[in-house]
Amino acid sequence: MFGFKHTLNNFNHNEVALVKSRLLGRLIQVQGVNHLPKIFPYLVKRVEQSLVEQVARGKTRPDGVSLPVADTVRTITSRVMDVLFFGERISSEPIFAESLLRHPKEMVSCMTAFQIVPSFLSSFVHGISTKQGQAQDVILKRLTHIMGVRRDDWDEPAAVKEHPYLTFAWNIASLTSESEYWHGPAHLAQTLLGVWFAAAHQPWMNLHFIMLQLCRRPDLQAALREEIDTLDGLTYDRLMELPLLDSLIKETVRLHPLDTLAVRRKALQPYTFASGAPHVPAGATVAVSSYDLMHDSTQYPSSNDFQPRRFIDTESPARGTKFTEVSERFPVWGYGSLACPGRFHASIVMKLVIAHIVMQYDMRLENEKARTLWSWETFCMPYESTIFVLKERIS
Repeated sequence: MFGFKHTLNNFNHNEVALVKSRLLGRLIQVQGVNHLPKIFPYLVKRVEQSLVEQVARGKTRPDGVSLPVADTVRTITSRVMDVLFFGERISSEPIFAESLLRHPKEMVSCMTAFQIVPSFLSSFVHGISTKQGQAQDVILKRLTHIMGVRRDDWDEPAAVKEHPYLTFAWNIASLTSESEYWHGPAHLAQTLLGVWFAAAHQPWMNLHFIMLQLCRRPDLQAALREEIDTLDGLTYDRLMELPLLDSLIKETVRLHPLDTLAVRRKALQPYTFASGAPHVPAGATVAVSSYDLMHDSTQYPSSNDFQPRRFIDTESPARGTKFTEVSERFPVWGYGSLACPGRFHASIVMKLVIAHIVMQYDMRLENEKARTLWSWETFCMPYESTIFVLKERIS
Protein backbone atom coordinates (compact mmCIF):
# COMPACT_ATOMS: atom_id res chain seq x y z
CA MET A 1 0.00 0.00 0.00
CA PHE A 2 2.78 2.40 0.88
CA GLY A 3 5.01 1.72 -2.10
CA PHE A 4 8.18 1.14 -0.07
CA LYS A 5 10.18 0.92 -3.30
CA HIS A 6 9.78 4.70 -3.38
CA THR A 7 8.79 5.88 0.10
CA LEU A 8 11.41 3.87 2.01
CA ASN A 9 14.15 3.77 -0.61
CA ASN A 10 13.65 0.17 -1.76
CA PHE A 11 13.01 -1.19 1.73
CA ASN A 12 12.24 -4.93 1.36
CA HIS A 13 9.07 -5.40 3.40
CA ASN A 14 8.58 -8.94 2.05
CA GLU A 15 11.78 -10.20 3.63
CA VAL A 16 11.17 -12.70 6.43
CA ALA A 17 14.23 -12.44 8.65
CA LEU A 18 14.26 -13.78 12.19
CA VAL A 19 17.34 -11.72 12.97
CA LYS A 20 15.50 -8.51 12.07
CA SER A 21 12.43 -9.46 14.11
CA ARG A 22 14.56 -10.27 17.15
CA LEU A 23 16.52 -7.06 16.84
CA LEU A 24 13.46 -4.83 16.68
CA GLY A 25 11.83 -6.71 19.55
CA ARG A 26 14.92 -6.25 21.72
CA LEU A 27 15.42 -2.65 20.61
CA ILE A 28 11.85 -1.48 21.21
CA GLN A 29 10.07 -3.85 23.55
CA VAL A 30 12.96 -4.75 25.86
CA GLN A 31 15.58 -2.01 25.96
CA GLY A 32 13.16 0.67 24.79
CA VAL A 33 10.61 0.00 27.52
CA ASN A 34 13.32 -0.31 30.18
CA HIS A 35 14.68 3.09 29.17
CA LEU A 36 11.33 4.92 29.27
CA PRO A 37 11.53 5.98 32.95
CA LYS A 38 15.04 7.37 32.38
CA ILE A 39 14.19 9.30 29.22
CA PHE A 40 10.87 10.52 30.63
CA PRO A 41 12.19 13.90 31.95
CA TYR A 42 13.48 14.76 28.48
CA LEU A 43 10.10 13.90 26.96
CA VAL A 44 8.40 16.21 29.45
CA LYS A 45 10.80 19.00 28.55
CA ARG A 46 10.12 18.54 24.84
CA VAL A 47 6.32 18.51 25.32
CA GLU A 48 6.50 21.77 27.25
CA GLN A 49 8.72 23.43 24.63
CA SER A 50 6.63 22.25 21.71
CA LEU A 51 3.32 23.28 23.26
CA VAL A 52 4.64 26.80 23.86
CA GLU A 53 5.89 27.00 20.27
CA GLN A 54 2.60 25.81 18.79
CA VAL A 55 0.44 28.14 20.87
CA ALA A 56 2.67 31.06 19.84
CA ARG A 57 1.86 30.24 16.21
CA GLY A 58 -1.90 30.36 16.84
CA LYS A 59 -4.34 33.15 16.09
CA THR A 60 -5.05 35.28 19.14
CA ARG A 61 -8.70 36.02 19.81
CA PRO A 62 -10.68 37.40 22.79
CA ASP A 63 -11.49 33.93 24.13
CA GLY A 64 -8.07 32.33 23.63
CA VAL A 65 -5.88 31.10 20.79
CA SER A 66 -7.20 29.19 17.77
CA LEU A 67 -5.12 26.44 16.19
CA PRO A 68 -5.61 23.62 13.67
CA VAL A 69 -6.04 20.44 15.68
CA ALA A 70 -4.29 18.12 13.22
CA ASP A 71 -1.18 20.21 12.64
CA THR A 72 -0.84 21.07 16.32
CA VAL A 73 -0.97 17.54 17.72
CA ARG A 74 1.00 16.11 14.80
CA THR A 75 3.85 18.56 15.34
CA ILE A 76 3.98 18.18 19.12
CA THR A 77 3.82 14.39 18.88
CA SER A 78 6.56 14.31 16.24
CA ARG A 79 8.84 16.52 18.33
CA VAL A 80 8.43 14.26 21.36
CA MET A 81 8.95 11.06 19.38
CA ASP A 82 12.09 12.68 17.94
CA VAL A 83 13.67 12.56 21.39
CA LEU A 84 12.88 8.87 21.85
CA PHE A 85 14.45 8.02 18.53
CA PHE A 86 17.35 10.42 18.13
CA GLY A 87 18.01 12.44 21.30
CA GLU A 88 17.67 16.10 22.16
CA ARG A 89 20.47 17.67 20.16
CA ILE A 90 20.02 15.94 16.81
CA SER A 91 16.23 16.19 16.92
CA SER A 92 16.55 19.94 17.52
CA GLU A 93 18.27 20.50 14.18
CA PRO A 94 15.60 22.45 12.22
CA ILE A 95 16.03 20.76 8.82
CA PHE A 96 16.19 17.27 10.32
CA ALA A 97 13.18 17.87 12.60
CA GLU A 98 11.12 19.27 9.74
CA SER A 99 12.02 16.28 7.56
CA LEU A 100 10.90 13.89 10.31
CA LEU A 101 7.57 15.69 10.40
CA ARG A 102 7.16 15.74 6.61
CA HIS A 103 8.07 12.16 5.77
CA PRO A 104 5.07 10.35 7.36
CA LYS A 105 2.67 12.88 5.81
CA GLU A 106 4.26 12.32 2.41
CA MET A 107 4.05 8.54 2.77
CA VAL A 108 0.30 8.73 3.41
CA SER A 109 -0.15 11.07 0.44
CA CYS A 110 1.77 8.67 -1.77
CA MET A 111 -0.23 5.72 -0.48
CA THR A 112 -3.44 7.45 -1.48
CA ALA A 113 -2.12 8.26 -4.93
CA PHE A 114 -0.61 4.80 -5.52
CA GLN A 115 -4.05 3.21 -5.18
CA ILE A 116 -5.54 5.16 -8.08
CA VAL A 117 -2.73 5.58 -10.63
CA PRO A 118 -1.07 2.95 -12.85
CA SER A 119 2.04 1.42 -11.29
CA PHE A 120 4.31 2.73 -14.04
CA LEU A 121 3.49 6.26 -12.84
CA SER A 122 4.40 5.56 -9.19
CA SER A 123 7.90 7.00 -9.46
CA PHE A 124 6.56 10.18 -11.04
CA VAL A 125 3.82 10.51 -8.40
CA HIS A 126 6.33 10.00 -5.61
CA GLY A 127 8.62 12.66 -7.03
CA ILE A 128 5.81 15.22 -7.26
CA SER A 129 4.34 14.40 -3.83
CA THR A 130 7.66 14.48 -1.98
CA LYS A 131 9.70 17.05 -3.91
CA GLN A 132 11.91 14.23 -5.18
CA GLY A 133 12.12 12.61 -1.76
CA GLN A 134 13.86 15.52 -0.04
CA ALA A 135 12.72 14.66 3.49
CA GLN A 136 13.63 11.00 3.08
CA ASP A 137 17.10 11.88 1.80
CA VAL A 138 17.76 14.27 4.69
CA ILE A 139 16.77 11.65 7.27
CA LEU A 140 18.69 8.77 5.71
CA LYS A 141 21.87 10.79 5.24
CA ARG A 142 21.77 12.09 8.82
CA LEU A 143 21.07 8.65 10.29
CA THR A 144 23.76 6.99 8.19
CA HIS A 145 26.16 9.66 9.44
CA ILE A 146 25.46 9.27 13.18
CA MET A 147 25.26 5.46 13.07
CA GLY A 148 28.36 5.16 10.90
CA VAL A 149 31.67 7.00 10.87
CA ARG A 150 30.53 9.74 13.25
CA ARG A 151 28.91 7.50 15.85
CA ASP A 152 31.77 7.71 18.34
CA ASP A 153 31.59 11.51 18.25
CA TRP A 154 27.83 11.61 18.82
CA ASP A 155 27.08 13.20 22.15
CA GLU A 156 24.50 15.28 23.97
CA PRO A 157 25.14 18.30 26.19
CA ALA A 158 27.01 17.52 29.41
CA ALA A 159 23.84 17.84 31.49
CA VAL A 160 22.33 14.85 29.71
CA LYS A 161 25.50 12.86 29.08
CA GLU A 162 23.80 9.44 29.16
CA HIS A 163 20.95 10.50 26.91
CA PRO A 164 22.19 9.13 23.53
CA TYR A 165 22.39 5.66 25.05
CA LEU A 166 18.65 5.77 25.72
CA THR A 167 17.64 6.42 22.10
CA PHE A 168 16.69 3.97 19.38
CA ALA A 169 19.30 5.33 16.99
CA TRP A 170 22.19 4.71 19.37
CA ASN A 171 20.95 1.34 20.52
CA ILE A 172 20.16 -0.14 17.12
CA ALA A 173 23.76 0.54 16.12
CA SER A 174 25.06 -0.96 19.38
CA LEU A 175 22.94 -4.11 19.08
CA THR A 176 24.10 -4.80 15.51
CA SER A 177 27.79 -3.97 15.79
CA GLU A 178 28.85 -7.63 15.50
CA SER A 179 26.08 -8.91 13.23
CA GLU A 180 26.84 -9.99 9.66
CA TYR A 181 23.20 -9.48 8.64
CA TRP A 182 23.28 -5.71 9.14
CA HIS A 183 25.58 -4.65 6.35
CA GLY A 184 26.44 -1.08 7.22
CA PRO A 185 24.80 2.05 8.64
CA ALA A 186 22.72 2.66 5.49
CA HIS A 187 20.80 -0.57 6.13
CA LEU A 188 20.22 0.45 9.75
CA ALA A 189 19.11 3.94 8.73
CA GLN A 190 16.57 2.54 6.29
CA THR A 191 15.18 0.14 8.90
CA LEU A 192 14.94 2.85 11.54
CA LEU A 193 13.15 5.15 9.10
CA GLY A 194 10.54 2.41 8.62
CA VAL A 195 10.09 2.15 12.39
CA TRP A 196 9.83 5.95 12.53
CA PHE A 197 6.90 5.97 10.14
CA ALA A 198 5.07 3.32 12.16
CA ALA A 199 5.72 5.23 15.39
CA ALA A 200 5.02 8.75 14.15
CA HIS A 201 1.78 8.11 12.29
CA GLN A 202 -0.61 6.44 14.71
CA PRO A 203 -0.19 8.47 17.95
CA TRP A 204 -0.98 11.89 16.49
CA MET A 205 -4.07 10.65 14.64
CA ASN A 206 -5.43 9.04 17.80
CA LEU A 207 -4.61 12.24 19.68
CA HIS A 208 -6.58 14.22 17.13
CA PHE A 209 -9.71 12.15 17.82
CA ILE A 210 -9.15 12.40 21.59
CA MET A 211 -8.90 16.19 21.39
CA LEU A 212 -12.23 16.27 19.54
CA GLN A 213 -13.87 14.31 22.34
CA LEU A 214 -12.35 16.50 25.02
CA CYS A 215 -13.41 19.68 23.23
CA ARG A 216 -17.01 18.49 23.38
CA ARG A 217 -16.82 17.51 27.06
CA PRO A 218 -15.68 20.24 29.50
CA ASP A 219 -16.70 17.90 32.32
CA LEU A 220 -14.22 15.33 31.06
CA GLN A 221 -11.47 17.94 30.96
CA ALA A 222 -12.22 18.77 34.60
CA ALA A 223 -12.24 15.09 35.60
CA LEU A 224 -8.85 14.54 34.01
CA ARG A 225 -7.41 17.56 35.82
CA GLU A 226 -8.64 16.15 39.10
CA GLU A 227 -7.02 12.79 38.34
CA ILE A 228 -3.72 14.31 37.18
CA ASP A 229 -3.78 16.85 40.02
CA THR A 230 -0.60 18.77 39.14
CA LEU A 231 1.94 18.57 36.35
CA ASP A 232 4.73 19.14 38.86
CA GLY A 233 4.00 15.79 40.46
CA LEU A 234 3.53 13.88 37.20
CA THR A 235 6.18 11.16 37.18
CA TYR A 236 6.48 8.28 34.74
CA ASP A 237 4.99 5.83 37.25
CA ARG A 238 2.05 8.11 38.03
CA LEU A 239 1.28 8.75 34.39
CA MET A 240 1.11 5.00 33.76
CA GLU A 241 -1.44 4.58 36.57
CA LEU A 242 -4.17 7.09 35.70
CA PRO A 243 -7.27 4.95 35.05
CA LEU A 244 -9.51 7.65 33.57
CA LEU A 245 -6.81 8.80 31.14
CA ASP A 246 -6.21 5.19 30.06
CA SER A 247 -9.92 4.53 29.67
CA LEU A 248 -10.52 7.75 27.71
CA ILE A 249 -7.76 6.91 25.21
CA LYS A 250 -8.88 3.32 24.80
CA GLU A 251 -12.54 4.20 24.39
CA THR A 252 -11.79 6.84 21.76
CA VAL A 253 -9.63 4.42 19.80
CA ARG A 254 -12.29 1.70 20.16
CA LEU A 255 -14.98 3.99 18.79
CA HIS A 256 -12.82 5.41 15.99
CA PRO A 257 -10.10 2.91 15.01
CA LEU A 258 -7.74 4.42 12.45
CA ASP A 259 -8.18 1.33 10.29
CA THR A 260 -11.36 -0.76 10.28
CA LEU A 261 -9.15 -3.76 9.47
CA ALA A 262 -6.33 -5.12 11.63
CA VAL A 263 -3.80 -7.95 11.90
CA ARG A 264 -3.08 -7.83 8.16
CA ARG A 265 -1.11 -10.83 6.97
CA LYS A 266 0.26 -11.59 3.51
CA ALA A 267 0.23 -15.23 2.46
CA LEU A 268 3.73 -16.20 1.33
CA GLN A 269 2.36 -19.54 0.14
CA PRO A 270 -1.17 -20.89 -0.44
CA TYR A 271 -3.04 -21.39 2.83
CA THR A 272 -6.40 -22.85 3.84
CA PHE A 273 -7.89 -22.19 7.27
CA ALA A 274 -8.51 -25.17 9.55
CA SER A 275 -12.28 -24.89 9.05
CA GLY A 276 -11.78 -25.59 5.35
CA ALA A 277 -12.42 -22.02 4.22
CA PRO A 278 -11.42 -19.55 3.13
CA HIS A 279 -8.59 -20.56 0.87
CA VAL A 280 -5.91 -17.85 0.58
CA PRO A 281 -3.71 -17.87 -2.54
CA ALA A 282 -0.06 -16.89 -2.30
CA GLY A 283 0.38 -13.12 -2.39
CA ALA A 284 -3.11 -12.34 -1.04
CA THR A 285 -3.62 -10.33 2.15
CA VAL A 286 -6.02 -11.33 4.89
CA ALA A 287 -7.19 -9.27 7.86
CA VAL A 288 -9.73 -9.21 10.69
CA SER A 289 -12.35 -6.53 11.16
CA SER A 290 -11.19 -4.41 14.07
CA TYR A 291 -14.31 -2.27 13.73
CA ASP A 292 -16.67 -5.21 14.18
CA LEU A 293 -14.69 -6.66 17.07
CA MET A 294 -14.67 -3.34 18.92
CA HIS A 295 -18.36 -2.69 18.25
CA ASP A 296 -19.48 -6.12 19.42
CA SER A 297 -22.30 -5.44 21.90
CA THR A 298 -21.62 -8.67 23.79
CA GLN A 299 -18.18 -7.35 24.68
CA TYR A 300 -18.99 -3.63 24.69
CA PRO A 301 -22.58 -2.87 25.80
CA SER A 302 -24.04 0.19 24.00
CA SER A 303 -21.09 -0.20 21.69
CA ASN A 304 -21.87 2.89 19.57
CA ASP A 305 -21.89 5.20 22.58
CA PHE A 306 -18.83 7.10 23.78
CA GLN A 307 -18.33 6.10 27.43
CA PRO A 308 -15.00 7.50 28.65
CA ARG A 309 -15.18 5.44 31.86
CA ARG A 310 -16.09 2.21 30.06
CA PHE A 311 -12.90 0.43 31.10
CA ILE A 312 -13.16 1.57 34.73
CA ASP A 313 -16.65 1.09 36.10
CA THR A 314 -18.74 -0.90 33.62
CA GLU A 315 -19.57 -4.59 33.54
CA SER A 316 -17.92 -5.03 30.14
CA PRO A 317 -15.69 -8.13 29.86
CA ALA A 318 -12.93 -5.69 28.90
CA ARG A 319 -13.21 -3.81 32.21
CA GLY A 320 -9.91 -2.82 33.76
CA THR A 321 -7.76 -3.47 30.70
CA LYS A 322 -5.13 -0.90 29.79
CA PHE A 323 -4.69 0.86 26.46
CA THR A 324 -1.45 -1.03 25.80
CA GLU A 325 -2.93 -4.48 26.42
CA VAL A 326 -2.99 -6.81 23.41
CA SER A 327 -6.32 -8.57 23.05
CA GLU A 328 -8.48 -10.23 20.40
CA ARG A 329 -11.23 -7.86 21.61
CA PHE A 330 -9.03 -4.81 20.95
CA PRO A 331 -6.82 -5.58 17.94
CA VAL A 332 -5.45 -2.11 17.19
CA TRP A 333 -1.97 -3.27 18.22
CA GLY A 334 -2.13 -6.40 16.12
CA TYR A 335 -2.03 -9.76 17.84
CA GLY A 336 0.27 -12.55 18.89
CA SER A 337 4.03 -12.46 18.45
CA LEU A 338 3.82 -9.63 15.91
CA ALA A 339 1.84 -7.25 18.14
CA CYS A 340 3.21 -3.71 18.00
CA PRO A 341 6.34 -3.56 20.20
CA GLY A 342 6.18 0.25 20.34
CA ARG A 343 2.75 0.51 21.98
CA PHE A 344 4.23 1.56 25.33
CA HIS A 345 6.13 4.42 23.70
CA ALA A 346 3.05 5.54 21.76
CA SER A 347 0.96 5.42 24.92
CA ILE A 348 3.35 7.47 27.06
CA VAL A 349 3.70 10.15 24.38
CA MET A 350 -0.07 10.43 23.94
CA LYS A 351 -0.63 10.65 27.69
CA LEU A 352 2.02 13.34 28.09
CA VAL A 353 0.52 15.53 25.37
CA ILE A 354 -3.03 15.15 26.71
CA ALA A 355 -1.96 15.87 30.28
CA HIS A 356 -0.08 19.06 29.39
CA ILE A 357 -2.81 20.49 27.18
CA VAL A 358 -5.62 19.68 29.62
CA MET A 359 -3.79 21.01 32.66
CA GLN A 360 -2.83 24.29 31.00
CA TYR A 361 -5.84 25.08 28.81
CA ASP A 362 -9.59 24.89 28.54
CA MET A 363 -10.41 23.73 25.03
CA ARG A 364 -13.36 23.78 22.67
CA LEU A 365 -14.01 23.48 18.95
CA GLU A 366 -14.22 26.75 17.06
CA ASN A 367 -17.21 25.41 15.13
CA GLU A 368 -19.18 22.71 16.95
CA LYS A 369 -21.01 21.78 13.74
CA ALA A 370 -17.95 21.44 11.52
CA ARG A 371 -17.21 18.03 9.98
CA THR A 372 -14.23 16.49 11.69
CA LEU A 373 -13.73 12.98 10.26
CA TRP A 374 -13.82 11.35 6.86
CA SER A 375 -13.22 7.86 5.53
CA TRP A 376 -10.96 6.62 2.75
CA GLU A 377 -11.05 2.91 1.93
CA THR A 378 -10.69 1.27 5.38
CA PHE A 379 -9.13 4.29 7.06
CA CYS A 380 -10.63 6.95 9.32
CA MET A 381 -8.99 10.31 8.60
CA PRO A 382 -9.07 13.70 10.37
CA TYR A 383 -9.83 16.93 8.55
CA GLU A 384 -6.81 19.23 8.48
CA SER A 385 -9.16 22.23 8.66
CA THR A 386 -10.66 21.49 12.10
CA ILE A 387 -9.85 24.32 14.53
CA PHE A 388 -9.85 24.25 18.32
CA VAL A 389 -9.61 27.17 20.73
CA LEU A 390 -7.28 26.99 23.73
CA LYS A 391 -7.89 29.32 26.64
CA GLU A 392 -5.11 29.50 29.20
CA ARG A 393 -6.22 28.42 32.64
CA ILE A 394 -5.46 30.56 35.65
CA SER A 395 -4.30 28.40 38.55
